Amino acid sequence: MRPAIPLLALLLGLTGCCGPAPSAERASTLDRILATKVLRVGTNPGYAPFEMVDTKGSIIGFDVDVANYVAGQLGNGVRVEFQKSDWDPIIANLNAGKFDVILSGMTRTPQRALRCDFTDPYFETGQALLVNRAKHKPSPGLTVRDFDRPGVVVATKLGTTGEIAARKFFRVATVKTMETESDAALEVDAGRADLMVYDQPYIAIRAQESPARTFAVLDPFTKEYLAMAVRKGDTELRDWLNLVIFELKASGTWDSLYQTWFVRMPWLARVKRPSS
Repeated sequence: MRPAIPLLALLLGLTGCCGPAPSAERASTLDRILATKVLRVGTNPGYAPFEMVDTKGSIIGFDVDVANYVAGQLGNGVRVEFQKSDWDPIIANLNAGKFDVILSGMTRTPQRALRCDFTDPYFETGQALLVNRAKHKPSPGLTVRDFDRPGVVVATKLGTTGEIAARKFFRVATVKTMETESDAALEVDAGRADLMVYDQPYIAIRAQESPARTFAVLDPFTKEYLAMAVRKGDTELRDWLNLVIFELKASGTWDSLYQTWFVRMPWLARVKRPSS
């Protein structure tokens, strides 16, 4: 059964029972969201199937549906307004007040946590490999070590945990960074790179889109946790989002969204196919 009272009302009610809020600053983000009925979400579309732009120009994806679920739990007719951002300055844009929360397939790391606060994880993933078939042949048991050789070029997206993993695990091969994950995948498609390091869900889908040119090594060689990010000190919003993430999973909604975006994938017909 779905709760009759939105989670925000429950949280605020419990807060009221314990006395007045410690400060106006603590509730300012939630107050503004409720007053304007707009939840501003920072996103960097292009990370399938978490956030991407379909053929009609709409932003779709797993994270988009999660954001809409969050807005539904706010109640009061709150809607989501997606704010596009380049990846490198996305935390700076959050701190500048351009949006309320980052929900864009972001891995929480100690380095990023110096600049923002993270919620509990809403998705677990790891780094995997997209490999050029003309340069390497698929075989059971392939690992990172099999590709870390002189002359091998490893593509990845600049400023991501994919880049961190590539530089950590590939000490002999050459690491080549690109502005987007699509650009990195196209380097592999075209044979300008031997392989790509990136999050497992993206690699799995990208390999399906170009099976004649690439194959995937999907056994993750890292473990990472995707989380939402809020401004440092915005503890009330962070704590409330943690309640929403718990409810998202406990209600079965997360499982349903996973089936849609990662298993059945009806959205494939709505996005442009890659070209090299």
